[in-house]
Amino acid sequence: MNYHLNIKMFIFSISKNKNMEQIVDFPDPADYKYPEELRLPDGTLLMGKTIGESPLIMNRKKWRLYITYERLDNDPNNPRPIVRSTQTGVIYRLPNDSITNSILGYIKRNPGCTPEEVMGVILAWVQSEGVDLSNEDRMFTWALYVYDAISLLAIYGLIRIEK
Repeated sequence: MNYHLNIKMFIFSISKNKNMEQIVDFPDPADYKYPEELRLPDGTLLMGKTIGESPLIMNRKKWRLYITYERLDNDPNNPRPIVRSTQTGVIYRLPNDSITNSILGYIKRNPGCTPEEVMGVILAWVQSEGVDLSNEDRMFTWALYVYDAISLLAIYGLIRIEK
């Protein structure tokens, strides 16, 4: 039998028999098509149509954040880490988004931190990178981006929010 054919049959039999896990691309918060409301799978509202209707913002000093993922790749320089949600078991490839990765890193280093702490650290970092946040509208836009990213991380099971 042909050597190449044997290899193909060997690879096919392994891939056919082995339970291959699918990697899902985690949505990039910058490109995500946001619905009017962001809710956890249990129906808990995180972000509503307005700030007053957004419990994540209104409770930013009370709610606590914890990671619920394990990193599967061992490359700390990978701009798109592979992680598994310990809540759902789904494996995600994170977006090449430094803010999403920074949010996860901060929560991992500071379990039980508040959304307000995370937002403050991210905004300070963005400002240190040269983004001018002296304009109130620009700062508000960046803050909403951080809260939306936190919401997506919770919705997809990579962080847990304790009320």
